[in-house]
Amino acid sequence: MENLKPIVKQVIKIWRLYKTLQLTLTLAMRHEIPFRMRKLLSRDYMICSVLKKEMANLYDALKCCMQDVCITRPDTGATMVVDVKGNVELAMGKIVNVHRQIIAEYETLFALVDGSNLNLSLLRQHRKQMAQMTDDLSAQSERLEPEDHRRNYV
Repeated sequence: MENLKPIVKQVIKIWRLYKTLQLTLTLAMRHEIPFRMRKLLSRDYMICSVLKKEMANLYDALKCCMQDVCITRPDTGATMVVDVKGNVELAMGKIVNVHRQIIAEYETLFALVDGSNLNLSLLRQHRKQMAQMTDDLSAQSERLEPEDHRRNYV
């Protein structure tokens, strides 16, 4: 396969976006957010961790033409994680934005591997999962309301 190097670079790009998403989710979950949102972000974090690991495994399978330093070297064009200082709406916007970047990078990867003998079913599942999480997060952030912290204990 003659275009393996661009494919590997695209896999690295997606892996880095997953890392950025993990950092963004971690920052968002440090703040006081409604329970439903925290539950959704926790689920997103776990899914992100699994998909990032699967992308690393794909990289390991393809890296015959690359060196390990490619995946660990900082990406100069990577999305910067910014502390949102308690602004939940801003945090959700940043998380959804990283999700959309990941989905766009999958589309680029699909174009690169078109016509190759690579099995794309796993990658299509990744993209579908990211799209579902993006929809869930967007819907939840639209109806974001302050949680009632008062509890009725017996």
